[in-house]
Amino acid sequence: MLKKMNLPNKLTLLRILLVPLFVVFMCLPQEWIWPIYTALAIYIVAALTDFLDGYISRKKGLVTTFGKIMDPLADKLLVSSGFIMLTALGIIPGWMTVIIIFRDFFVNALRMFGADNQKELSASLSGKIKTLFQLVGIPLGILNVAFIPEYGYAAFIESASKMAMFELMINVFMTVTITVAVIATVVSFFVYLKRFKNDINYEE
Repeated sequence: MLKKMNLPNKLTLLRILLVPLFVVFMCLPQEWIWPIYTALAIYIVAALTDFLDGYISRKKGLVTTFGKIMDPLADKLLVSSGFIMLTALGIIPGWMTVIIIFRDFFVNALRMFGADNQKELSASLSGKIKTLFQLVGIPLGILNVAFIPEYGYAAFIESASKMAMFELMINVFMTVTITVAVIATVVSFFVYLKRFKNDINYEE
């Protein structure tokens, strides 16, 4: 099967396979310290495959049905696993993770329904902003686990004096990127909902 796949699809498959590996290292005892850095490296590699497969497929015209279905799924698996693990470790509030996962899978369902009706709901600007800030925010959250695991989202507001400058910057940037990601997530949800309502006959 791999021999028949083009490069973008192989990168998508690699991203899917990296997700459980990422989760395993995030679940290992953080006192060992090396698992969290390994998880960070795995996540960065997986995120890079997201940009690479899209760039290569667009540049060389290697768009396939497999890619259309599996690439968004791979992205959602990666982002969802990142948010779930950071929530489990007490870094990100659970309600934020619920919003992210609910939106991603709901929009994916809308896209599948649209595809069945010969309508393509391509990514909106707010959706692209959401993805960018999610992919940046999660690594910052992992760094937060590595350096200041006792402090979570927006901890700098009350505990800035207890953090070293580098730790403070990590917490601030993580908080800002995650906040923007959640806001963009909500906005893009309503954008997709409006496009779905206007462009697709959902009564058929």
